[in-house]
Amino acid sequence: MTSIELDHVVMRYDGTQAAVDDVSLEIEEGEFFVLVGPSGCGKSTLLRLLAGLERPSSGAVRMGGDDVTALDPRRRDVAMVFQNYAIYPHMTVRANLGYGLKVRGTGKGEIDARVDEVADLLGLRELLGRRPATLSGGQLQRVAMGRAIARRPRAYLMDEPLSNLDAKLRVSMRAELEQLHRRLGVTTVYVTHDQVEAMTLGSRVAVLRGGELQQVAAPQELYARPANAFVAAFIGSPAMNFAVGTVRGDTLEFGGFTLTPPAGHRPPVGDGEQVLVGIRPEDLRPEAAPDDWILGVECTVRQDLGADVLIFFGVPATREETAEIARVTFTEERALGPATTDEERLLCARVPPAHRIEPGDKLDLAVHPGSLHYFDLAGGARLGTG
Repeated sequence: MTSIELDHVVMRYDGTQAAVDDVSLEIEEGEFFVLVGPSGCGKSTLLRLLAGLERPSSGAVRMGGDDVTALDPRRRDVAMVFQNYAIYPHMTVRANLGYGLKVRGTGKGEIDARVDEVADLLGLRELLGRRPATLSGGQLQRVAMGRAIARRPRAYLMDEPLSNLDAKLRVSMRAELEQLHRRLGVTTVYVTHDQVEAMTLGSRVAVLRGGELQQVAAPQELYARPANAFVAAFIGSPAMNFAVGTVRGDTLEFGGFTLTPPAGHRPPVGDGEQVLVGIRPEDLRPEAAPDDWILGVECTVRQDLGADVLIFFGVPATREETAEIARVTFTEERALGPATTDEERLLCARVPPAHRIEPGDKLDLAVHPGSLHYFDLAGGARLGTG
């Protein structure tokens, strides 16, 4: 096991815009650390910098306190697991599992012992004599992980290893990965574009956008207190609802509603100023508590998910407001909710399936004032309340 540190790392290709822009991170020994963000955000580049496949334009990479910035990949003692498995098709599972040890000159007896140990750990014992062409996607992924585990490296680097699996298999493989990390306790850096995967696997998660670090926190902290509107929009499924709000005296107007925030829950902007208001779909509920606000809405679309139901309802929103929200959250306009007219778009509530609400039905949705998130409309930074 080892700790990993990135110290003001910058990576530019051919003098272009930085793929990684002044990123500093400290990953603790034995931690399962996740890098998450949309395509092109720099997460895979960071992993390649850790592996030694790339050299940073500036900054330093340290492992276990040692500066490894100039070290070749072979000398860093890390193992990578790739999205495409990288399994040798002409070799058996046993040969694939032991290949990394063989090229490092490990004795045959030691190789056989480690391969048997890994096969038992990952449930591959019955597959050792088979070739990759006869294996399923999940089995291939276990072989790829097993080859890395057999190395017994200081750290594992995983680049979207579950992306090629179907949705159901990804869920089970995530559980297996978590159990595996608990058993081995080896420092792991895991790259994914899937925020659900990041939230379920990571002990801490780093959110990236455009090569820049947006927030590093435990999954629940990212969800409850996103540092800016981009993190708020990226973390959570369904995504957070947004509306442009205006403070008028003691009231807050947004989405066609006029509400009076109690002391301690008021957006910190002046009278007549605007603020970006965020509400998570699961914070809009059919049952009200004593201090809740009540929002009267009309169901436009109902989507059944089995354990939950998504209710979409329209709120007043001009095209200019929708474009402003998209700019602040760095989200495509169509991902903010489909527009029903030029003056309305849809927000979402997540409710229990017992509530038989159909399109056209009117309903009251309750939300606690403390569940609202406020963001600066200029740069998207999170605003406190009170």
